[in-house]
Amino acid sequence: MLYCFPRQRRDDPDRALVSTDADERRLYKFALQYEMDGKSWATDIWAYSCKDAEDRVAAMRRSLTMCGQLYAEVEADAPTHL
Repeated sequence: MLYCFPRQRRDDPDRALVSTDADERRLYKFALQYEMDGKSWATDIWAYSCKDAEDRVAAMRRSLTMCGQLYAEVEADAPTHL
């Protein structure tokens, strides 16, 4: 189960941790943690809510696969129509 940290001193996350999708719905960055070889590792995902993040983690447990090593990243806007 994904634990959503309580908001204590602020009502909104930093700008860099909020995005919008093609339909202008807000996405939030969530931290994930896992154990491997006796060590703790972390990554992050974008989701619409804590519940959505939990659903995404459940989907990853069912179907996550490794696609390959990344060699570069290019910033680009998402297409507005296909």
